[in-house]
Amino acid sequence: MGNLPSWFDVEFTQTAAAVISVALVVVLLIVMIRVRSLGVRILAVVLVGSAVFGLMHYRSVLKDCDTNGCECKLFGEDLKGGACSQ
Repeated sequence: MGNLPSWFDVEFTQTAAAVISVALVVVLLIVMIRVRSLGVRILAVVLVGSAVFGLMHYRSVLKDCDTNGCECKLFGEDLKGGACSQ
């Protein structure tokens, strides 16, 4: 297991997940307006929906872990939680 940089903490990860989710919803709206094929629209909704759901799940897990403990894991890597007493 590798060490993450010191700037890669839980708050940064939560913010990044929220920003990426909003960007994905914007991309989905553009696809829904520009693409005429029903199959491509359905595929886009499924893919973007699952990506946003996954990001929001990790965001909530990290938020819970950050408020309840010192270390959190994301993709098997340790993240520094905000509840650590220095």
